[in-house]
Amino acid sequence: MFDIGNLRRFATLGLAFAACLATGCGGGAGSSAVMRTSVAKTQIKIGDAPADSVLAFALTVTRVDLMQQGGTPVNVLNTSEEVELTHLSGTVESLAVANVGAGTYTGAAITVSNVEVSYLPSGSTSPVEKKFALNTTINVAFNPAITISNQPTVLNFDLNVAQSLTFDAAGNVTAVNPVFTASTAMVAAQGEQEEETGKVEDMVGVVSMVTPASGNTPASFALTPDSGGTDQTFTVDANTKFEDGLTQFSDLKTGMLVKVDATTQTDGSLLATDVEMKEATNGLEADGVITATTGNPVTSLTLLVQDEAGNMATNMVGTPLTVDVSNAAFKSPLNDADLSSLLQGLPFTPKFDNTTVATGQRVEVNGAADGQTTASFSANKVTLRQQALTGTVGAPGTGSNASFSLLLDADSAFANLTKVSSLNVYEVSKTQLKDISSVTQGTKVRVRGLLLFDGTTYQFVAARITQP
Repeated sequence: MFDIGNLRRFATLGLAFAACLATGCGGGAGSSAVMRTSVAKTQIKIGDAPADSVLAFALTVTRVDLMQQGGTPVNVLNTSEEVELTHLSGTVESLAVANVGAGTYTGAAITVSNVEVSYLPSGSTSPVEKKFALNTTINVAFNPAITISNQPTVLNFDLNVAQSLTFDAAGNVTAVNPVFTASTAMVAAQGEQEEETGKVEDMVGVVSMVTPASGNTPASFALTPDSGGTDQTFTVDANTKFEDGLTQFSDLKTGMLVKVDATTQTDGSLLATDVEMKEATNGLEADGVITATTGNPVTSLTLLVQDEAGNMATNMVGTPLTVDVSNAAFKSPLNDADLSSLLQGLPFTPKFDNTTVATGQRVEVNGAADGQTTASFSANKVTLRQQALTGTVGAPGTGSNASFSLLLDADSAFANLTKVSSLNVYEVSKTQLKDISSVTQGTKVRVRGLLLFDGTTYQFVAARITQP
């Protein structure tokens, strides 16, 4: 693993763009002061277009500059951050909120020092981990140029993992050359936000400050993200939901490991919609793809770690972790308010427990840190997480909750792990079609959602279907 210490969060380019970009302030060392007439709250997010055979892709970013049209570079990051991208699989994740000067930007310069990739060679079920020492700057052209106004904005960076890697005939990674694209969007109205337009989902971190309401100032808390970036502040209101040991705002304490969902308000601030406690103190969390299970019912599993948070003894991203789940509670997605609505009206009853947890699923495991988690630990909770698969559409159904066969690519890590070449995908009423108008037989698609197993057969319920 990279020698960069406590770096987290597989899948979001942890560009801690929350550097001070206030009016008249050019940023970090080496950039010139730039006069600005106004600034806007700008969310910096990152995601990836995955490669099917890749289980984990992490890189260390040491510097980021935004390029003003006709102006000087504006430094927004000059400290090392490691970010993991594969777990995002076609979505984006919040990194920071920055005060960015209004104006036109023609590109960004992203300096990368290291890349680590874990993948399955052709026909293999044993992950291979490779490290590449880089010291290069990637120039990302904004085409067309990006305009940041004085209104809250979202700046999305996307790393194309498939285009960034070179493979040999046996499916081994031989070289890496990171390829980024960027886009911007205005923050959408409340109730209409997606990840790319202001919504924040599944941000995990440790509570660093709790501030009760005072006068007209609402209650808020600060979170140190597991990506290692700067703290982010969330306000709460009467509609904020508190779960899993939290019943109200006053239950929040510094040091707690929590997961937060949020929306962006008209002033650019973040409003927490859901706060879930992971561990009260000294907690840890890891999520990734199951590469093997033991027992029936399952008593332990091997997890290829894609993301981690809390007090892991070492950085486990990209490496296997043995998890004892014999005493763990399995959290059904039917108990999750957002996911349960996705699972309504299916011709089968979704189930997730120690008899239906299976190789190929992406899960999250939580436990109490014991300082000896370099290879294994005992989980007290296991949660099914969303994941993405790519393939070709077979014969599609029609109408609400229709299903279609997804023919998996030959280099699919899921196919190699499970020896399953196709599976049934349900397109339900809550499924979002992005960049496509319909699912058409013979076309290539990426589905993101929940992978379920009934002990014999895999079923996939799609939350989003996009072009690869």
